[in-house]
Amino acid sequence: MSSRWRVLEAAALPLFVVLFMGLWQGLRHQTDVISDLNLQLNELEQNIEVNRNNLMEEQLEFLQRRQQTLETEMGELKRSQQRWINQEQQRLKRQQVDVMTFQEDLNSEHSQHSRSSIDMIPSP
Repeated sequence: MSSRWRVLEAAALPLFVVLFMGLWQGLRHQTDVISDLNLQLNELEQNIEVNRNNLMEEQLEFLQRRQQTLETEMGELKRSQQRWINQEQQRLKRQQVDVMTFQEDLNSEHSQHSRSSIDMIPSP
């Protein structure tokens, strides 16, 4: 039995060494993988920041173009409104002139009619 223990003792040390080396290699591999994952995570975070900045720049450009478009449309609407106001003012002026002319015509006809009617009254 003592020979068996000696064989186990002789075989145990190399087995422990192999086991220790395997665990050591596994730990080193896991550490390397964790480091690589941290690097990838940092790169992704930087890419997200860059993408976020790019997206914000694109949105800002879009909003600026939209603002210019709206300002142009507002200018056109103001000009159209001013043209309409001018046309309405001219139309009202023409109507006032027409009414005044009509009243003058009525007044002149009335005065002529009243004179002629006086002439038509027989004198006694």
